[in-house]
Amino acid sequence: MENLFIKNRQGNKIVVNLSKSNNQTGLVFVMPGLGNIKEESNIQTFVDSFADKGFTAVSFDVTNGVGESDGDYSQATFTGYYNDLSDVIEWSKSQDWYQEPFVLAGHSMGGGCILRYGADHPDSLLGIAPFATVIGGHQTLAKFGRDDLVAMKIENTKEVVKKIDWEPFKKDILKYDIVPEAHKFTMPILMMVGDKDIGTPLEDQMKLYDSMPDNKEIHIIKGAPHTFEEAKHLLKMKQIIHNWIDNKLVK
Repeated sequence: MENLFIKNRQGNKIVVNLSKSNNQTGLVFVMPGLGNIKEESNIQTFVDSFADKGFTAVSFDVTNGVGESDGDYSQATFTGYYNDLSDVIEWSKSQDWYQEPFVLAGHSMGGGCILRYGADHPDSLLGIAPFATVIGGHQTLAKFGRDDLVAMKIENTKEVVKKIDWEPFKKDILKYDIVPEAHKFTMPILMMVGDKDIGTPLEDQMKLYDSMPDNKEIHIIKGAPHTFEEAKHLLKMKQIIHNWIDNKLVK
């Protein structure tokens, strides 16, 4: 795996992990959620699962996050995260491993961002896999308040608590609602959610799922919370991803 450094549209550093396949069958971009990093076990499960099937996988830390990229978590917004995703894809177009159509996978707010990108660029996508996804601003704010969206970041070998600047975050995310555009998702869709997820619960996922065309599937991971942390949950995810790739993406 290569660790690469690119610039977003503001000139800030985005740190990218590139897992390049020697016999490439496809390309996938994998995006973590708010307050998470590219090394999260759920993100790595997606990377590894696609790599198993010959895909080149790109994961990255968003700016204004808690990973290696530039910025301050207090300034995180949905728009900023979405722009980073777009900038990573745009940079990839100049690389020799780039191909279209490609797959997008994302967790939580990363899931919301890949859905937004898919609605904006449906012809670029081979498939899309939002898991425990944010579906819109109103649903997010119904579950989380000013003091809920905190995260830990390592600074000078110490864990530091980071908080979001609430009002700009709130104003920004209320601009987004993917459900009214769900009809655009005619490519294969894979959704997953844990039955113990209270942040992006099954009932919210079903609002999106029920609004999508027929080329879709949703899997409920028994006992899994929002982050799918336990080994048994990650193993189940990997099995589901492998089956989806074999049945829907690779001819």
